[in-house]
Amino acid sequence: MPPQGFDQTLSRFGLENLKGIDLQVTKGGDIALTRDGDLQLGNFRANGMFRFIERWRWSESAITQLFMPMVQSANKLDSLETAREQGQAPLLWENPQAYHEATDYIVELQLVSSTLAGAIAVILNNLFQRLKRDLNTSDEEWHLTTPTFAGFSIGEIFSAAATNFRHYDEWASAKTPSPKHLASMKVLCGVLNKPVQTEKGFPTIRANKCGSVLMLLTGGSIETLHQLTVGYAKSLAKYK
Repeated sequence: MPPQGFDQTLSRFGLENLKGIDLQVTKGGDIALTRDGDLQLGNFRANGMFRFIERWRWSESAITQLFMPMVQSANKLDSLETAREQGQAPLLWENPQAYHEATDYIVELQLVSSTLAGAIAVILNNLFQRLKRDLNTSDEEWHLTTPTFAGFSIGEIFSAAATNFRHYDEWASAKTPSPKHLASMKVLCGVLNKPVQTEKGFPTIRANKCGSVLMLLTGGSIETLHQLTVGYAKSLAKYK
């Protein structure tokens, strides 16, 4: 479907002040450019927010098309896992074939939900990382900017989730994770309320946990996801 209009998007998220921003001129009288050669519209905060909203607007459809089947798979997975934990059929000793078929379906749903959520995490992390560079944001601001969950910012969480999506196979095989991967593990374990290491010292997160993280943050609501992500961008840009 076509992206929502620019003015509609601004009204949707309370960003009407971005309407009418104009080209900037350097002290030398030249047209101001961004760090990567685009025309600068408004001051650096307005320009950063403008670029974020434009890229988010073009990405919204892809995010939505990934999100809806992710939620369906995650909800079905939760239902099946809960039934199995409660000892409901199919039971292995009563019907081995049905039990193994259900197990295959559980694994399939885990893969579908985590993969779709991981793709969303990568899309949003790319948007946030560009905004961070546009704003020249410090690591402290990146960490402290609201909204936060379990003491971690939305930017940190999606950065950690994107890293998990790309490298979870490495996490599964490494007893001693790299400092970069360990930093992401600490974020995701904090959000999921898990210890970083098992009793034997191995990383607790050894699989793709993007589906669990995304469902926890949003409760399965796409609009909640949009409000969280754009809200974080507004806070990071200090733009009202």
